[in-house]
Amino acid sequence: MTQAPTPLTFNDSGAGWHLRPRRRYLLLVGALLVAAMLTAAAVQALVDGKVWAAVLLLVLAAAVAALPFDNSRRRLAPTTYDGPEGRGTLLPVHGVRVVSILAMLVFGLLLLLVPVFAFTEGLDGSTGDHVLMVVISLFLLLFGLLMLVGAYGGVRSRLTPSKGILLTPTRIVLRTQAQQMSFGWEAVRGVWPHWTRHRGWTDLVPTPEDPIHNWLSFDVEPGRFDGENPLGPGARTSSPTLDAEKLASDPDAVLGLCRLYLDHPELREELGMPAALERFRALASGG
Repeated sequence: MTQAPTPLTFNDSGAGWHLRPRRRYLLLVGALLVAAMLTAAAVQALVDGKVWAAVLLLVLAAAVAALPFDNSRRRLAPTTYDGPEGRGTLLPVHGVRVVSILAMLVFGLLLLLVPVFAFTEGLDGSTGDHVLMVVISLFLLLFGLLMLVGAYGGVRSRLTPSKGILLTPTRIVLRTQAQQMSFGWEAVRGVWPHWTRHRGWTDLVPTPEDPIHNWLSFDVEPGRFDGENPLGPGARTSSPTLDAEKLASDPDAVLGLCRLYLDHPELREELGMPAALERFRALASGG
């Protein structure tokens, strides 16, 4: 039985998870409204005989409409694993969704092309206008490159086999990112579900529209894990962590299984065997 999470009201972080899908209505309505406007513009361009402009606007509309739907809710069962890290039980995670990769690719390419088209058409106005245009173009180029890098990272994520939390009899390996993290069971002091609220520094009042991120962190003794922890700053922890909403199996059962083998070292030899999968199924069914 997991404890009740820290309430969202008036808090920016807390223990537990808020995993029920939260509808961010402003983002959803805004994205669909912009997509509808772009679609209408595409239809008008098609009527005017501007086929390529219509295609470009339709692709952009699809990319904008995909923004609110970036998490998969499909459940996958844990599996046995036998690889370079040894025998173990793999608790799978979802990779970056294809629609998210395509959206980043479309936005990245558009942000790179807009400055090119602007300079191709030529610049009119004063020197100050030219300087402003150069600054804006550099910003767009940089942001476009970042979007393309994100798309490339998403492709690498999807191509990485056997992604997830790997529990072996001696170690835990987080195969959840490009560079995996690993640490021995003896260095783990606890397994911690928690959440954080993310809002800009000018956003002084918590609202239902604020992004809430859920995390699964392993409280490891300092200096006793291998690999980088890029999600640590976002999760506000120095411990190895992963996005709990990417867990493809039942999150509460994943938490329960990790804690079970942490608290009972004598059971770890069954990791990588059918007995571990049976324990997970029992936890997922409430047993």
